Amino acid sequence: MKLNLKFAYSLLVICFSSIAVAQNSAAVGKIFSEGKDKGKQYVLGSDKSMNIVLESMKAYSSNDAKKELAFYTDKMVKENGEFTTNWHKTMQSLNQQPIALVPLKIKGSNEDIVFAISKEDRVWKNGSKQKLYLFELYTITKSGKISDFKQFQSLPTTNEFGLADGGKIFLKDSTATFTFSNRGEVATIEKMAAAMNKLDGEAYANCFADSIKYYHSDGTNETFSNKMWVKYIAKMKSANWTVNGILPFKITDTDPVSGIIVSATMKWEMKDGTTGHRDQLLQYSYDLNGKITTVNSFGKDVNPISDADKMAKIKAEIIALEKIWDNYYNAGDIESLIGLYADDAVRLPNNQTVISGKEAIKKEMQLELAKKHKGLTNISETTDVFGDENTVTEIGRTIRKDASGKVKSTGKYVSIWKKVDGKFIVVREMWNDDSK
Repeated sequence: MKLNLKFAYSLLVICFSSIAVAQNSAAVGKIFSEGKDKGKQYVLGSDKSMNIVLESMKAYSSNDAKKELAFYTDKMVKENGEFTTNWHKTMQSLNQQPIALVPLKIKGSNEDIVFAISKEDRVWKNGSKQKLYLFELYTITKSGKISDFKQFQSLPTTNEFGLADGGKIFLKDSTATFTFSNRGEVATIEKMAAAMNKLDGEAYANCFADSIKYYHSDGTNETFSNKMWVKYIAKMKSANWTVNGILPFKITDTDPVSGIIVSATMKWEMKDGTTGHRDQLLQYSYDLNGKITTVNSFGKDVNPISDADKMAKIKAEIIALEKIWDNYYNAGDIESLIGLYADDAVRLPNNQTVISGKEAIKKEMQLELAKKHKGLTNISETTDVFGDENTVTEIGRTIRKDASGKVKSTGKYVSIWKKVDGKFIVVREMWNDDSK
C-alpha cells in the first residue's frame, strides 16, 4: 500500500471532521466488507485507547521487547511474543514518531479501534537502515490491552532496501525496473530439488515446458524436450542438489512472464562412475503457464581435480587392470580374460595378421595358451598413460618368466582403453618382442 503524507493528512482531516459530526449524531462511517460487522457504523472511541497506543509506540521505540509486550493481551503475546523478542534482538535502534491518531469503535462493540499514522526510522545491528511511513490499526480491549494489530507501509524511494521495485533493464526499455514475482516460482524450484534428489525424472521434467532452451556454462546451447530429463536422471546413481537461495523477478508492469535466479550446489554420481561437484548460478525463465522454458547455467567446480591428478588416478586404474589381465592370462582363464575386451576390439600381434572382433581374439588366445610352456608367466609393466577419462592410451613392457623365475623373453606393447558403462575395456592393442 502506497501512502504519502499529503494523503495521510487529508485522511485525518476527513476523520476528524467526521468525528466532530459524530459527537452530534448517532454514528459515522460504515463497514462494507463481508462478515458479522457488515453494515455497522463507527462511533468515536476513547482517549484512553489512543493513549495506550501512544505508550506502546514509546515502548516499541525503546527497543525493549518486554516493555512492548506488556501492552498486549495474553493471546497476542503467545502468538507474537517470540517474533517480537527476536525482532528487538536484531535492532540497534527504533524510532516511531506518531503523526496522528484517531480512536473509533464499531457501534455496539466494547473494543476501540485506533487508526494511527506515523513515520519510523529503523537501524539494524548489522548496519542496515530503513525509513517508513505507516498506517496502522490497533484493536484495544475494554481492559486496555492491544488484542489485534494491522500495518500498511509506504517506503521512501531513498531506502536502502525493501522497495517494491528496483534495478533497471536496458534491453527493452531504459525506464523499466524489476519487481518480485509470486507465481509459484519458488515452489517449483523446491519441487525440482526434491525430485532431483529422489532421482524422480518424471516429477523433475513436469516442472518444464514441452520444449526447453538450455545455455550451458561452457558457452554451448541446445534445445530439447522435457522428456530428456527423464532419460538423463535415469543415468544417475545419486544426486544432492542443495538450493542456497531463490530470487524470483519480472519486469515491472509487463505480462506475467517471469524469471528466477537460483544459487545452488550440486553433487552427483552417474552410473558410469563419473562424478561431479559444482557451485551453480542458474537463471530460469517461466512461461504464462508457470513452466520453465529457458535455462542459463553458470558454474564452477568445487575443489576441481588437476589434470595431473586425474591422469594419476587413471594410470592407477589401468595398472590395476593390467594386473587383472596377467592373473587371468597366467591362470588360463579365457572367459574372464576376454571380458576385458570390447566387442569390436582389434589386435595387432607380433609377427601375425590383424585379428578383429572379440570372438576372433578369443580363439587366438585359446591357441596361444595351448602353445604356452607350462609354468611360463607374463608380467605387464605400465610405463606411460595419456588421454582423458574416456579414452586412454597405455604404453608398457612385458616380461615372461619360467617356473624358476628365469626371464625367457621381453617385449613392449600399446593398448587403447575406452570407458564403457563406467569401466575401461580394451579396444585396440599391439605388441612385439625384443630381440633375443
